[in-house]
Amino acid sequence: MLATLLPLHAAELVYEGFNYPAASAITAQEGGTGWNAGWTQDGESGVASASGLAYTDSLGNVLNVSGLGMETTGSATTRNFRTVSAGPLTEVWISFLYQLPASNSLFEGITFYRGGAAQFAISNTSVDPSSTITLGNSVSGANASTQKGIFGTTHFIVLHLIEGGGTSGADKVEAFIDPAFSANPSQPDASVQSTNFDFDAIRIAGQNGATLFIDEFRIGESFADVSPHTSGGDADTDNDGLSDNEETVLGLDPLVSNATLIAGIQANPSYFGLYTSTSILSLGNGGIILPKTGDDPVSFTFEVQSSTNLVNWPALETFTRSVPLPGNKNFLRVTLDTP
Repeated sequence: MLATLLPLHAAELVYEGFNYPAASAITAQEGGTGWNAGWTQDGESGVASASGLAYTDSLGNVLNVSGLGMETTGSATTRNFRTVSAGPLTEVWISFLYQLPASNSLFEGITFYRGGAAQFAISNTSVDPSSTITLGNSVSGANASTQKGIFGTTHFIVLHLIEGGGTSGADKVEAFIDPAFSANPSQPDASVQSTNFDFDAIRIAGQNGATLFIDEFRIGESFADVSPHTSGGDADTDNDGLSDNEETVLGLDPLVSNATLIAGIQANPSYFGLYTSTSILSLGNGGIILPKTGDDPVSFTFEVQSSTNLVNWPALETFTRSVPLPGNKNFLRVTLDTP
């Protein structure tokens, strides 16, 4: 049953960590993986920022990052393009770090292209002086606001392109802002649809040199591919007795309590083929099972006894040994061999 619960891991297809010298132009840089060439420009080039972005999710898990970052700062409009090597891409997850430092009424964001045609974009639009992050349908011109975004705050943005996932078989893109790493996000903050959203290139742009910070751009076949992270510990956010990490391994949502189900399993172990304390002690198989209480290690004492009449059995020799237990639950057995 566990095999059906574990999240399936596929493959990271594209990565750009912007591991370039600070203040260097992005144009012609060829770092990362999954690209068919370096960055090009149409307008002014963005530059490598002085430091990279970092992100910790609501459960204390930390995104894996490397290198610096990219910023669209310039004296004129910056537009940098790069083409993926495996395009056009049809059904993928996309993630990146995004930080908008201040208010303006200029476009800053990432646009996804097929050939020379823009398909969809995630941005702060040119008509919005607020910090709101907007998912745009570049084909129809329709925008869907995520109602999220804070100036000066690093956001973890995830897009899910679903081939045929929209109305009447249209493609759909869903946007998630700051989802936890521990489980696939399920409630998008915004979505757009179009007949065909396949893409093979991206553009990072800042209108009139407006500044936007971008870092850790990834494309993968699963959410896990685009959210590699280091665990934040053994927190139990939903207080159900299972840590967030344990729930992640089981394919459960660490934000939704499983306390009722756990209590039901504990009260009815036979429904699930589990042993109780009493049934474990009945599994002697010709020997004796003794329960151990107290702290690790376990102290064993063995007596070799002798008798001349099979009635009295004085001790001939005594052996005592302390045995440290391995981790987790243990079942120990003693066997005696004589030559």
